[in-house]
Amino acid sequence: MKHAIFALVLSLLAPLTALHAATPDTKPNIVFILADDLGRGDLHCYGHPYARTPNIDSLARDGTRFMQYHATGCTCCPSRTGLMTSRFPATYATYPANGGFASHVTITELLKKQGYATGHFGKWHIGPVDKPGTYGIDDIISGDEQAGGKKKHVDERGRDARIYDDAIKFVEQHKNGPFYMNVWGHIPHNPVSPTDALVKRWTGLKVSENDFPSQMQGKFDDVRKAGGDVDDGMRRYLADIESLDDAVGRLLKRIDELGLRENTIVVFNSDQGADMTKAGNGGLRFNQMGYNGPQRGGKHTNWQGGLDVPWIVRWPSHVPAGRTDEQSVISGADWLPTLCAITGVRINAADFDGEDASAAWLGKGPHVRTKPLFWKTSSPGSDSFIREGQWKLRRPTRRKDGELELYDMVADPAEVKNVAAQRPEIVKQLSAKLEAWIATLPKEYIKTDDKQD
Repeated sequence: MKHAIFALVLSLLAPLTALHAATPDTKPNIVFILADDLGRGDLHCYGHPYARTPNIDSLARDGTRFMQYHATGCTCCPSRTGLMTSRFPATYATYPANGGFASHVTITELLKKQGYATGHFGKWHIGPVDKPGTYGIDDIISGDEQAGGKKKHVDERGRDARIYDDAIKFVEQHKNGPFYMNVWGHIPHNPVSPTDALVKRWTGLKVSENDFPSQMQGKFDDVRKAGGDVDDGMRRYLADIESLDDAVGRLLKRIDELGLRENTIVVFNSDQGADMTKAGNGGLRFNQMGYNGPQRGGKHTNWQGGLDVPWIVRWPSHVPAGRTDEQSVISGADWLPTLCAITGVRINAADFDGEDASAAWLGKGPHVRTKPLFWKTSSPGSDSFIREGQWKLRRPTRRKDGELELYDMVADPAEVKNVAAQRPEIVKQLSAKLEAWIATLPKEYIKTDDKQD
């Protein structure tokens, strides 16, 4: 009888174990789609009143949408650094866009050693070398010529269309798997300049300011004061987003046609929030109509508008469909350890800043962090931030930059009410952890000419 019960328990546990220690025959393919400067509110499934994003929305319908995902940086390279290495960007003495990741291992190197074919298509911005073999990536196609940049290739399908063409070819070549692929587009990073054919889809759209919170009112006001047309800017911005959704749709369709849907993890993310400061600067900046929802700030800031962006995971029969996770506090730094847990790659968790959040992906309950999240730009004099549990603390380095700020992210996710004076014990506790982390950072950062965009 005891043996029968033991066998029954093992049979019940076997499927769960398989999810975390995949065998060579069951290792999932992984497709990581990264938008550039896409605000949390820029997708229909995240609440945009006008956006048409049916293909990206389908990922949320067929998978899980996370509402407390945090980028590891508020500009392009820092966020990518956290995703690739599970290390907070401020730990690098040299800005990684110029110096690379030094001796730190990447997710692509780890998966390559496990038999994965690896590819990267689109924006790079993670080191000075983008040749095949870098970071264990077999196929790399990046550069302006691919996405219609300096060489001005015009594609009526949208500026990221060629990136997705290359991604689809990679999937076709490695359909027998397993494969890992970065699909890192440029939309909707400045300049937003879709073709007339794409803009015509939005003819007649009129912006009703009542459809947006106060954060967007300032953007609308800036554009009008500078002589711009808010309606035209919104049409062009949404046309750019729609072309991205079209491209995602083509990729998802091909995955389905090849019979790969069930064993392919597809993740959609943005590197950081939309820029809220430059819409009124004239020219193509009038088209910067990115929307961060009710969150404070945007790109170039470590407020939630800069850090809190879409994170959608689809993996049929593993990740619950149609689910919204409101509780799990997850980070771009969790990408590496989570994938390692799912694919059976052994790592020393202490070597990384992120955590395994696979249980939250698989719907087994919210992810409760055991380590805080930290943010700081690569400058000794910059402000620093910490998120632990429900609390987020900002510590200004210079007195002129204000006082300590503490926010209850459960009661006040828009960071409106500073409760530092009311909760001195929390301020003391988080300040000590923040100072201890800062003490481990480089005392000097090597200056580079790279623009942190």
